[in-house]
Order: sequence, then structure tokens, then C-alpha cells
Amino acid sequence: LKTTFISIISHELKTPVSLIKGYAGTLRRQDARWDSRTVQESLAVIEEEADRLPGLIDNLLDASRLQAGALKLNLSDVAVDKLAAQLAEKFRTQTDRHTFVVEFPPDFPPVRGDEERLRQVLSNLLSNAIKYSPDGGSIQLQGRVEPERVIVAVSDEGKGLPTDELEKVFDCFYRADTAATKRAPGAGLGLFLAKAVVEAHGGQIWAVSESGRGATFSFSLPRE
Repeated sequence: LKTTFISIISHELKTPVSLIKGYAGTLRRQDARWDSRTVQESLAVIEEEADRLPGLIDNLLDASRLQAGALKLNLSDVAVDKLAAQLAEKFRTQTDRHTFVVEFPPDFPPVRGDEERLRQVLSNLLSNAIKYSPDGGSIQLQGRVEPERVIVAVSDEGKGLPTDELEKVFDCFYRADTAATKRAPGAGLGLFLAKAVVEAHGGQIWAVSESGRGATFSFSLPRE
């Protein structure tokens, strides 16, 4: 585990730091004059990569806490339907190729959970939906109510996953062997952490997909 962590840190953290340093150094060159568009594009890359760093660090810390059995929940009543709508609005600003559809029944009940951890789960699923459907399309957030649990699903119209990858994607540091994952950055921690959070709430998480036909990631949470 220690060797894997060192490998992940050296690769995943070095990349954004190198990009930030490279673009900042380029902009500071006194022997060049950059037009406004070049400056704005360079600053956008710096900002994007800087935003990635806290997420990577938090994921590594959470994975470490999980291994030590120290991931704790701060429980309260959480309106998951409202949380999903808020996150969809946030992610709309991060892509111009996708449309977001949020469908929850009007009587969707609150659940007993850790709001920040559940926000982390939904954010990871939405981020993956964007990342692995690079050609765009609809991303759907849907909820349904069952007698003893609620179910939340995030679907995309990307290339999907082979059947034999559907359970492995939740393993620590595992990344599916597809063309989309080779193009997109990642450490293989997001779904591992999502599974841990959902299971800590007494729920389950799973994926359904056919290669070339998008993917749906669903998780359940017990009703009060």
C-alpha cells in the first residue's frame, strides 16, 4: 500500500504542479509579450490544475483514513434531492457539451447521513459522467423511493464499460482499461471512496453498463 501511495503521489500530484509552474513561468518571461487571449487561456489552465490539487490530496487522505478505519460520519437529515439539484447546477458551469436532467419524485424523503460525504459521492459520479462522455450528451440524476431504501442514479451517454470491469472499478487505485480512461486523468480513488462512504451509511453502490452505450452508477441509502 505504501509503495502504491508513493507512486500515485509522484504521478498524480506532479502533473498539475508541473503544469502550474510551466504556465506561470511562461507568463513571467520578460522577453515575450502575450496577447490577452493567450494570457487568459494560460491562467485558466493554472486555475484548473490548482483546483485539482485539493481534490487529489483529500482523496489520498481519505483513502489513508479508510485503511486505518478512521473515516467518521457526521450524521444529520439530508435532502438528497436538493443536494443533487445543487450539484447539477454547479456542474453545468463546467461543461458546454452536456445537459443535466434531475428527476426526483416530489415525496423523496430525507435520509440520515453525512451531507458532505454524500456530496462527495455525487460530485465524484457527476465528474466521472462528464469525464467519460467527452463527446457530450445528457447526464441524468434520478431518484426513486422503495419501502426500506432510496436509490440515486447518475447516467451518462459515454462509451460505457465492459461487463467484466463493473465491479473492479470500485477497487482502490483501479482504473478500467478503456480508451476514455487512458485519455482522462485520475488516480483510481474516487469510486473506491464513494463505495466506502455509501457502505458506511449502510447502503450499496453498483454500476450497470454496456460497452459503447453509456454507464449508470447507482447507490442506495436506508430510509429512516
